[in-house]
Amino acid sequence: MPQKWKGWLAAALAPAVVVSLGACGGSNGTSSNTGPKVVTLALVAAGDTLNAYNAEVGRFNTSQKDVHLTLRTYPSGDAYNQALTGQVAGGAAPDVFLLDTGNQTATFANAGAIKPLDDLTKSAGIDIPSFYPNLVSSGKVNGKLYAIPKDYSTTALFYHKSMFKAAGLTPPTTWAELRSDAKQLTTGGRHGLGMYPQINYFLAWIQAFGGNFAKSNGTISDFGNSGHIKAIEELLSLFITDKSAATPQMTGASWDGEMFAKNQVAMVFGGTWIPGGITGSAKDDVGVVALPKDKTTGSVLYATGWAISSKSKNPASAAQVIKFLTSDKELVAAHKAGVILIPPKPSALKALTDAGNDPVLTIAQETATQGVPFGLLDPKFVDKYNGMLGTLVAGSNASTSGVTAAVDNLAAQLNLK
Repeated sequence: MPQKWKGWLAAALAPAVVVSLGACGGSNGTSSNTGPKVVTLALVAAGDTLNAYNAEVGRFNTSQKDVHLTLRTYPSGDAYNQALTGQVAGGAAPDVFLLDTGNQTATFANAGAIKPLDDLTKSAGIDIPSFYPNLVSSGKVNGKLYAIPKDYSTTALFYHKSMFKAAGLTPPTTWAELRSDAKQLTTGGRHGLGMYPQINYFLAWIQAFGGNFAKSNGTISDFGNSGHIKAIEELLSLFITDKSAATPQMTGASWDGEMFAKNQVAMVFGGTWIPGGITGSAKDDVGVVALPKDKTTGSVLYATGWAISSKSKNPASAAQVIKFLTSDKELVAAHKAGVILIPPKPSALKALTDAGNDPVLTIAQETATQGVPFGLLDPKFVDKYNGMLGTLVAGSNASTSGVTAAVDNLAAQLNLK
């Protein structure tokens, strides 16, 4: 992720694949006086994903005649970020591109690399209130909108149906049941629950216990609140007291989806990409439920948003592209094609849940309004917090006083209140 735009050395532009569906215009936003305005959109795509995005570009270009959309793609996130950094610094950024909402969007906005979109969305007729408010907020910087939600993924509790059936259990709906189930399902070389002890996921637990300290503007307030302490105690009761939880490192797995796929854990709490580690008929054995409530619903939202370059020659046309991409019809079509994860609009998400039987989407529908956008937290804070949580999980002290001391110590290090 780029750290700062002002002062960047103008790096050599990374090679990009430019796909233009048609013979009009170029890839830099220029066009003839009489032809359509040309808009370039950049993102990560390869293989089937690239084909799906090409089809989406084709649908836009055939839907109207005033704007011609071209697609600039990169095979990986690293290649995309490297190219985008150099192109922005060199004044050659694409008109429309994707950013993580929250900290990355703020970095680009504060550097003057992207346009504020409040007026552009109004003139383009983009109905911002139709998006989930917390996703919209994560695309704002100092009260101004800089990124329009594209999609998001979230967290959930995945479980092996066969293991629960063999133990005579049903998926947990309370925290007491989660702890009891995890303990009962821990046997031999298998743990009841698998999870990364990282705030990337654990923020959902903190939210569930009413302890969320991450505010919508990215600041941290009331860091040592009782709900936060209670969430950590709950985690330590599983890892230390009951020894019913494991990290991927503890099982020898490379990631949480792997330890779940290898049946090393009966449950795993993680991102909605977890089922990607399951293949063949084993997919039928995967169940999913929301994290149990305590004070409220707990989930983390990992969101991306469409931004418009401050150097775009056709910002109004770029906004029309975003309007098309975020329409309900296109969000549903793109989700089915595999290039939209969870739609950022309740209406589009409802259309998918009404038409299908995807339990992940149902859980997203239940938890989206209460979900906490992860990108708001400063990366330096995330690293420090994960260090604290990892140390606690690897230790032997699950007491309230031990947890409170660790939280207070981190607060003092980072000058948090």
